[in-house]
Amino acid sequence: AITFDDGWADNYEFAYPILKELNLPATIFLVSDMIGTSENFWPERLARIVTTIAKNYPQHWDHPELQWLQKNPEHYRFSEATPTRDELSALIADAKNYSDQEIHERLTRIEDILQLHTETRTPSLLNWQQVTEMLDSGLIEAGSHTCHHVRLNEHTSSELLGREIINSKKTIEQHTGQKVETFCFPNGDFCPEALALVKQHYSGAVTTQSGWNTAESDKHLLQRTGLHQDISADRTAFLARLSGWM
Repeated sequence: AITFDDGWADNYEFAYPILKELNLPATIFLVSDMIGTSENFWPERLARIVTTIAKNYPQHWDHPELQWLQKNPEHYRFSEATPTRDELSALIADAKNYSDQEIHERLTRIEDILQLHTETRTPSLLNWQQVTEMLDSGLIEAGSHTCHHVRLNEHTSSELLGREIINSKKTIEQHTGQKVETFCFPNGDFCPEALALVKQHYSGAVTTQSGWNTAESDKHLLQRTGLHQDISADRTAFLARLSGWM
């Protein structure tokens, strides 16, 4: 089974033509309330802010609103040097100690206070017309990935869990006219309450845990094999990843 998380525009631009050519079905898990918008996930926002400051405003690194990003300075020494991919990954991992809402609020304050708003960006996510075209092909199925890509852990309120898990399904069905049966846990996070809600409203769900599934696997905690560019960039690495060698 082939799956794509988040609903990136490149799913339509690059993956969809290949899937059609090979007649391969796939599921795309959509963040319902971000489809068709210019909004960004917070890791994208964080990476853009840090890179912009490093390139153009390194004098701002001492600003109090940036102190929460510098608790582990060994990950990235804030300077005029643009952070590497690994350094950005470390910053993103550190930021996960905060809730999604708090991260977005902190990033908004940084953008407002330091006036870092950038020009209008090309949307990085799919729009509903693209989604509908892919679903109408009969090859692509839409799954739910919450409304706003909220981590569904024990720090998330019951009210927010319900909205993100249930409303995302409704929104996708309203826009596409097709039934949504599957769910994907953002970041792979879930708590018992979130899992119970997903089991109540979906016939199956996937995690970010790596591994194979059997007939005895919990159909709401299915494992997958991640195929990101850094670990499957050529044929050998791709096949090795699929086989479980790496």
